[in-house]
Amino acid sequence: MSTTRTAAIAAMMIALLPAVAYAQQEEKPTRRTDEQKKEDAAIEKAYEQVVKGMKARTPPSKYDPWQTVRPAASDGGKK
Repeated sequence: MSTTRTAAIAAMMIALLPAVAYAQQEEKPTRRTDEQKKEDAAIEKAYEQVVKGMKARTPPSKYDPWQTVRPAASDGGKK
């Protein structure tokens, strides 16, 4: 490659660096209306109810998900 071509490519890469950094910036949050806030609160409340329901249905702490895969343990044998 010629020197001018290499310099031109390097200049283009340097010129594109701010564009990459600009693309990675976070977007600013928009202002929410009262109606949107109420809708968000209703969604959050429904989510909390579902989570509470799931916690009520969780199996006891000694639950063994592999119990159907393992052979039955004998009374006098090794484990």
